[in-house]
Amino acid sequence: MVTALILSSILSGFVATAVMILFLYLPTLWGGPMYDSLGATGSLITKQVNMRSRIIGAIILFIGGIAGALLYGGFVIMFTQGTFPAPNYTIGTGPAAINLFFPIFGLVMGLGQGIYISMITTFIVTDFHPVQTYRTAYTLI
Repeated sequence: MVTALILSSILSGFVATAVMILFLYLPTLWGGPMYDSLGATGSLITKQVNMRSRIIGAIILFIGGIAGALLYGGFVIMFTQGTFPAPNYTIGTGPAAINLFFPIFGLVMGLGQGIYISMITTFIVTDFHPVQTYRTAYTLI
């Protein structure tokens, strides 16, 4: 069970990060303003914004997304095998039965993590970013 949970956490972290990056870059399709999150993350290491820094930024974001999914997987193990049982909000029967506690828990944790990381990015990272362009709180290109 633990191996399946680790593999599914890696896959779900990868997919969730890909969807997040897709939505972050979606405004480029209609020519609107967007925040270059890959360039901003990668330029923390390379100190310049180019394709290399965007690839490094993507790697960092994917590692963070997979780590977050593994953390959520640890909570699932805690709720299913630990002394803190999850509430039973099961809908459906048989193999299609789903305990709604886990998707709701994931949504709440994801929202909390998003707010926390946004606050850190806005108040800490922007003050010390090595590239001048990214030192404002709302850098839109």
